Amino acid sequence: MIRSLSEIFEGEPWYGESVMKKLENVPYKIGYETCVPDSHSVAEIVGHLISWKSFAAEKLNDNNGYDIEIDSETDWPIVEIKSPEEWEALKRRLVAAQSNIYKFLEAKPDDSFLEEKVNGQDYNFEFLIRGIIQHDIYHLGQIGLIESQLKRKEENSGVFKS
Repeated sequence: MIRSLSEIFEGEPWYGESVMKKLENVPYKIGYETCVPDSHSVAEIVGHLISWKSFAAEKLNDNNGYDIEIDSETDWPIVEIKSPEEWEALKRRLVAAQSNIYKFLEAKPDDSFLEEKVNGQDYNFEFLIRGIIQHDIYHLGQIGLIESQLKRKEENSGVFKS
């Protein structure tokens, strides 16, 4: 499972760029922009990814009391990026959230725990981990779409370096 998580997050998936590679190409100046009114920015999507990776880590560590209410601020936290330093800090938080999942998985002697039911949920740990992988891929597509739309819009502004 670590290999699958890692490949999507920071590796070289067969379909193209990983989450972190894609985020490396997004300038902080567009991290908070959207291409459609009332849609999420790349920074908000990153905050959302952090939320769900944190959820997974809490569930992996048997924290039955931890939960996320869909469409709440814990699901979609308010994220504002005003500087390159804030953008880098947000990406570091994403890496830290992913690392918490890796730490748990690395401590397991084998994958037999994946068939165990997640405490307080109707699914097992394999479903949870595969869900995180699918979630990354889904939002990676959104980030790519936002990036391409804003790149076209900012073509001559110098925000994107050739």
